Amino acid sequence: MDTDLTRKVYQVFDPAPLRDTQMDLYVDLDPVRGSPNAVAHLANRILLSNKPTCQIIAGHRGCGKSTELRRLQRSLMKQRFFVVYCEADEDIDRNDVDFPEVLVAVIRQMAKQLKDQLGISLKPGYFKDRLERLKKFLGSEVNLDQIDLETGLATLAMTVKSSPEARMEIRKLLDPDTANWVTAANDVIGVAKAELVAKGFRDLVIIVDDLDKMVNRPLMEANCSTAEYLFVHREAQLIAFECHLVYTMPISLAYSAQEQNIANLYGGHPVVVPMSKLTERPPSRKPYPAGLEKFAEIIRTRLATVPASPEDVFASPEVMGELIRVSGGQPRELMILIRDAIITNGLPIALGAVERAARDGRQAYGRQLQAEHMPILDNVRKDGKLVRDSGNDALVRELLESRAILQYENADEWYDVNPLVTKPDLPHKPPRKKQ
Repeated sequence: MDTDLTRKVYQVFDPAPLRDTQMDLYVDLDPVRGSPNAVAHLANRILLSNKPTCQIIAGHRGCGKSTELRRLQRSLMKQRFFVVYCEADEDIDRNDVDFPEVLVAVIRQMAKQLKDQLGISLKPGYFKDRLERLKKFLGSEVNLDQIDLETGLATLAMTVKSSPEARMEIRKLLDPDTANWVTAANDVIGVAKAELVAKGFRDLVIIVDDLDKMVNRPLMEANCSTAEYLFVHREAQLIAFECHLVYTMPISLAYSAQEQNIANLYGGHPVVVPMSKLTERPPSRKPYPAGLEKFAEIIRTRLATVPASPEDVFASPEVMGELIRVSGGQPRELMILIRDAIITNGLPIALGAVERAARDGRQAYGRQLQAEHMPILDNVRKDGKLVRDSGNDALVRELLESRAILQYENADEWYDVNPLVTKPDLPHKPPRKKQ
């Protein structure tokens, strides 16, 4: 085994979203997603509007949303928009998300990127009064008269993310004062936009990624899920920033009873990035050559940078084909499976290594699925339809969020069970109470 080649191949199949410097690895999957160009849809609404817009994008984790959002950033930057790419995970604990943390993350990362990329240093301004009220969380060494905005908010964000107790205490202080915090945010955004115009930019756009990864659980005090609380109950705050906004949202909320309400609140239906079609819809599941070829192109494109060929990496074309099939049309899952297979037995990847990687995935689903999930999965296997009602809504959300069920959109919307989900013999459990 060539250790140097193995290491290079392993590294080139990094499942992280593509960065600006990696766009030579991009493969356009829109033709096999069956959906219109998400980047063009989001960009055109911004370009055609004469006032700030707020848009929602959803899709399964691993379908390529973040890569498409990076392309959106690049496209708008070419047209002289300054685009802040806010990675919410940097500042927010995805297990517990509410609007105050989103506000802090958005303004902190905007301040940092303006400073790093354009040398624009924003002062706390009206935020100084707000931060003074939280001084005990910032530390005695923080002098608000001498720091820039990003530094002050970075300290606050770190405290909020790392300490659940401090997070709850800060929320109690911030919630009654939310309107003033939004005013402070817009004061800073106004200063930033003026600086940007002076440098020749047309406007400011903020993309907030990672909110689709938030843990969606029942929020008893609000009688809804945490995602519904953030995107529906706190919609007025999310859209209050006086600039163009794009938020990622959990796919289960995009396909819930709240979807039409969300469309009304945000002025348009969520843009959904579906999975790539590798087979025809159930029950046929005949191979779909165009989709299989696109995923083979992903592999060849990455290997060309090593350089290596599929023949160097896979024991046979059938092995490469099996890896593609098991991915279910998920680009990120394809990368993970290839890496796991390499770890198992190096290069060339043999069928046994693929089966081992897939078995790990099947076992993970086997541990999380319950007997009450099985009727839903069986119905999807039968005809590709996902029937949601008041009795199974929570179960359907779980299956979509875990990617046990994958959503496709070719000619019409349809679903299929993740290839890694088998039909285990599970003991009968009584139906779960409605949430």
